[in-house]
Amino acid sequence: MLNINDVIKVSKNIQENIREGDVGTVVHIFGVTPPVYEIEFSDDQGRTIETVSLKEEDMSLYWVASTETYVE
Repeated sequence: MLNINDVIKVSKNIQENIREGDVGTVVHIFGVTPPVYEIEFSDDQGRTIETVSLKEEDMSLYWVASTETYVE
């Protein structure tokens, strides 16, 4: 399970501006089973590009906020 502020990497193309390999931050976890996560994608200036809801199978954990460590 992911946590707020964890960073994920998208495992497939989601839409035109969110492609496989893009990274985003978990900003909300919906209380449903299986979990659905609100992910914020930002540009290199920190401006939000898009916020989308994703399931775990659409992404992989890239950085763990609680331990400040990379998974890859």
